[in-house]
Amino acid sequence: MSVLPKLAFVILWFLISPLVIVSSLYLARQNSLKQTSLSIPSEIALNIKENPTQNNLQGQVLGVQIEDLRPLLVEDFLKDTPLVSYSALLVRVADDWGIDWRLMPAIAMKESQGGKTARAASFNAWGFENGRTNFGSWEQAIEIVAATLKKDYIAKGLTTPEQIMAVYAPPQLATGGKWARDINHFFLKLESL
Repeated sequence: MSVLPKLAFVILWFLISPLVIVSSLYLARQNSLKQTSLSIPSEIALNIKENPTQNNLQGQVLGVQIEDLRPLLVEDFLKDTPLVSYSALLVRVADDWGIDWRLMPAIAMKESQGGKTARAASFNAWGFENGRTNFGSWEQAIEIVAATLKKDYIAKGLTTPEQIMAVYAPPQLATGGKWARDINHFFLKLESL
């Protein structure tokens, strides 16, 4: 083989190789973007512009402005629990009743692992009456729990987990307040997700 065909082959190789590499990188990036697309649950999307409060967090996901990240934080916190699909409702009802948005998810995780260990069909993830209370649905339970926390605790000046524990879980006082420590731990976890 003479030098000219070899030289032509080498030149052709150096011209085509970068095009093949750039095309491959472009196609890999396009495929990666398709796999990482994010969809916002409809109940959260509808709640994006509703109920702005002083506790709202703001962020932007793929060009969509989200004014309240709390439902997403609660959803992540409650993943793999029966309450996960009620995350936006938990935040909205907490706002409606003027209670800390972290309180109901934290108590639910402490009392029943987010409803996992609640008695079947009781919808009582919060351990009301030591788990004996039955609610008709998760929606009803969330509303009643929020109302009870507001009327029987917060309205009476019991606003911290330690103060709430004295009435909500009084036996925990004798054990050094583990209930309140766990609730505070869950509060921090919700804030750092």
